[in-house]
Amino acid sequence: MIHYLSANAPRMDLINELAELALATRLKRLSERLSQDVSKIYKEFDINFESKWYLTLELLRKEKTLSIVEISEALRLSHPAVVQFVEQMLKRKLIIASKDKNDGRKRLISLAPAGKDLLIRIEPILQITRKENQKWLKEADGNLLKILNELEHALDKKSMYDRIKKGIRKTQENQK
Repeated sequence: MIHYLSANAPRMDLINELAELALATRLKRLSERLSQDVSKIYKEFDINFESKWYLTLELLRKEKTLSIVEISEALRLSHPAVVQFVEQMLKRKLIIASKDKNDGRKRLISLAPAGKDLLIRIEPILQITRKENQKWLKEADGNLLKILNELEHALDKKSMYDRIKKGIRKTQENQK
């Protein structure tokens, strides 16, 4: 039987209820909330910029020229995600893509003048964002950045795939 909630009734948060089973979804939901809020700020200040591009632009500012594979590896993002960001930023003329002289299949990505100008333009917003993130993180009991580092390090040692697979094997062995 389906129960319909009235407009004023509090809704169940299945993701919170599922706790550890929905960890990845909960982290993604939090990430999307933060990203959407920052993107709204850029729009309000008439800056044509998506916050998801920031890491790639900042990496290119530091490293000058990189291939898509190098960007993907440096940021530890999937190759398809980086390709998508690169295509979006190319359309906005924030970056320049050129063919590698040694390997014509490889695209080398660098900041365009518009990308450099944009990074300068958003710097005040980035500084305030850093400060507000610091304040927000202090509102929590634990040191979230330290915990995230520890969790990422633990996954570097043993992926979640390997952990789950081992658990399934152990369960199957115990059932025999």
